Amino acid sequence: MQIGLLETDETIIWQPRFASLVDCRSRLSFSAYRYMASRETLSTLEKQLRNFSARVVFMGSGDFHHLAVPLIKRKIGKGPLSVIVFDRHLDAFPAPEGLVSCGSWIREVVKLPVVRRVVVIGSEDRPPRSLPKITVLSPQVFYRWLGGKPEYFSQFFSTVDLYLSIDKDVFRTALTSWGRGDLSVAGLFAFLNRCLNNHRVIGVDVCGEYKPHGLWPTVEERRALAWNEKINIALARFFLRWKLLQKQRESSAGPRWRSAG
Repeated sequence: MQIGLLETDETIIWQPRFASLVDCRSRLSFSAYRYMASRETLSTLEKQLRNFSARVVFMGSGDFHHLAVPLIKRKIGKGPLSVIVFDRHLDAFPAPEGLVSCGSWIREVVKLPVVRRVVVIGSEDRPPRSLPKITVLSPQVFYRWLGGKPEYFSQFFSTVDLYLSIDKDVFRTALTSWGRGDLSVAGLFAFLNRCLNNHRVIGVDVCGEYKPHGLWPTVEERRALAWNEKINIALARFFLRWKLLQKQRESSAGPRWRSAG
């Protein structure tokens, strides 16, 4: 499973240990994508990313979370899909006509015919009634649900295929450019361990990197950068280990599900 990086900004230059785990990179223009982009621009990016082999993609700060749209589109097939978003914000607010923003991109995802449900975990916002495909689990509801019976889990994710989108501002220990939420990092990994037992993750994107305000980070900013790097390394290694374990299971007992590539 390859680890990719969309170089949307300069945040990763402060994370050399994580950068050493990256298999492939794609450099993007900051000005063309920060905060929002036209649908035409995102469609062009989707075509460019079709040959981008990474299945787990890190893409800089939360300013670029709307790039999840072309990343999801490049991975979808003909079968049904559930999209799980870890985010302290519900990015389903209207954007100006013809544009997709980091606060509206979920509205684009729910329009995709193969998407059966979008579950946003860690937000306190209420989903619009006009978008019935969206389910929001607050931190409190998420922890109750995660500790419940397996059938509680499956009622939200009836599809085999899942796509995960993670904004690190959902964590209570985070220092990001978009605030912090109320989920623990352990809660995320508990979720990943559970869902990977019965579902197939076709793609992952991660954002929420912290941006230093000056040319050189302060002591506090260095702590934020180190925390982000630690989480990125843990996520990259988790998915790499999971892929290795999956291959071992398939070789000993036959394939449980086909590889997503």
